[in-house]
Amino acid sequence: MLPTLKSGDEVSVMKPTKLQIGDIIVAKHPYRITPIIKRITNISTEGKVFLKGDNPDSLESSDSRNFGEIPQKDVLGKVVCKLK
Repeated sequence: MLPTLKSGDEVSVMKPTKLQIGDIIVAKHPYRITPIIKRITNISTEGKVFLKGDNPDSLESSDSRNFGEIPQKDVLGKVVCKLK
């Protein structure tokens, strides 16, 4: 999520009530155990979200361009602020 967040940053997360395009969220990765932090770039009418990292050229970045949309139920929380 560079340049917004970098490795080691701590964030405060709240349970999402209404998701919007542009929100930064923590979500279950469809194929990995570790959750991901990504930005919502599209919300479908079927209740799925398209996620994209802020550093799309990174070889380490994995987002919806790799694994497709994810169900909104897999969103664990909405990032509300960076603590560190």
